[in-house]
Amino acid sequence: MQAPLPLPQNITRSALTRLRGDLSRRESVLDAMVERFQKKYAMSLDALESRLAQGQGQEHPDWEDSIEWRNAVEELQRASLMKSVLEWLLRSKAR
Repeated sequence: MQAPLPLPQNITRSALTRLRGDLSRRESVLDAMVERFQKKYAMSLDALESRLAQGQGQEHPDWEDSIEWRNAVEELQRASLMKSVLEWLLRSKAR
């Protein structure tokens, strides 16, 4: 098995910790956005998108909200993945 490559010198534990904190704050903002849409529409994003696809609902603001909601959900997924990578790097850096 090949030994892992060392991290570049400018990637410090402190920098990784700050990035993880930034991602956590971003996740909080995105969670709040998703929660706001869930309360506003009292349904899931999939249900709203289905309703809009059937021609129900208003173009403004329902379509725009569904786009913003979908973007927030997808961004949350990316942030979660990035946070996992950062945590893996932090564990690797501890060794």
